[in-house]
Amino acid sequence: MSTAKKTIALSLVVCMMFISSACGGGGNPAGSNSEEVTYTWKMGTIYNDPASRPDYNSFGLSMKKFVELVNEKSEGRIVIEPYYNSILGASQELFEQLRRGELEVFYGQPMANVDSRFGAWSIPYLFSDYDAVTKAIASPDAPLFKLSQEWVRENNAELIAVGPSVFRGFFNVKHPVATVQDLRDLKVRIYEDPIVNLFWKDICNATSMPYSEVYTGLQTKTIDGLEFADTSVVSSKYYELGNYFTDINWQWTSGGNIIIGKKFWDQLPEDLKEIVRECAWEAMEYQGIEEKKNKESAYSTLRECGVEIYELSDEERQGWIDYARSLDSRIREAIGPETYDAVVEAVKLAK
Repeated sequence: MSTAKKTIALSLVVCMMFISSACGGGGNPAGSNSEEVTYTWKMGTIYNDPASRPDYNSFGLSMKKFVELVNEKSEGRIVIEPYYNSILGASQELFEQLRRGELEVFYGQPMANVDSRFGAWSIPYLFSDYDAVTKAIASPDAPLFKLSQEWVRENNAELIAVGPSVFRGFFNVKHPVATVQDLRDLKVRIYEDPIVNLFWKDICNATSMPYSEVYTGLQTKTIDGLEFADTSVVSSKYYELGNYFTDINWQWTSGGNIIIGKKFWDQLPEDLKEIVRECAWEAMEYQGIEEKKNKESAYSTLRECGVEIYELSDEERQGWIDYARSLDSRIREAIGPETYDAVVEAVKLAK
């Protein structure tokens, strides 16, 4: 072979090696040198931006914490862009985007009208307090967390962590509420969920209404009250319109779920997956700390604003629990007997 031909052949080999190297080390997450890949994700939620509403906003603050932790601990290899205030859509729409692979991260509550099994998180009086929540679902090895992960995986996503979230009481503008019977004359706003509807529809005039319309609804007397967390009553300033809150704590709301779309989760190398898990659980622990701190001050704030807080006696609370348990067969049918039985067993196992 002539010198000229050898030179051309060598040049072609070098060129092919360069192209092969460039293709293998670029933006392909499966590449062998994952440190060269930067993952930029969008994270959507309905919760308020803590930059504009820092008080009584444990969900918004914990999302901000998660975003910051991931960026810091991944050393910039994962960059998460937060979108608050339903900018990318309401909860159901966000979860649907996640399932279709159009959104990387969702922070919120997957709704039962997407998958009936998610209604299990709405079972009335499933938990008595935050300690029970932590043991059953808000920790990495909790039995109900593991079960919930299975449901989410079947929806093309990965449940990374669950926070302590909140318990929901009852607020209204007409009169004190101590028993289930006290609701008979009230028009009550509920959120769209089969289990929520089951609980409220027979004991009051229940109507589904978007959260964004609640303040005006109370103002115009379209509704008399709503089931809501005490901290949220403060942050939404409903105390400007009504005077009565009761700590019925009828439902633990699974609002603190960090969920990542399957195709985006699968792209991550194992070291980054571990970082994301660690950051998610740290952020959810922070959510619980903030919520408990907020709850302590919420009662003081409500009282200062003229709201009468009715704290149930043990006997009165048992009356609410007995009513909830009378619905168990209907709830079991709504979410599926197999799912219901598995959830009850998981909660028992955690005690």
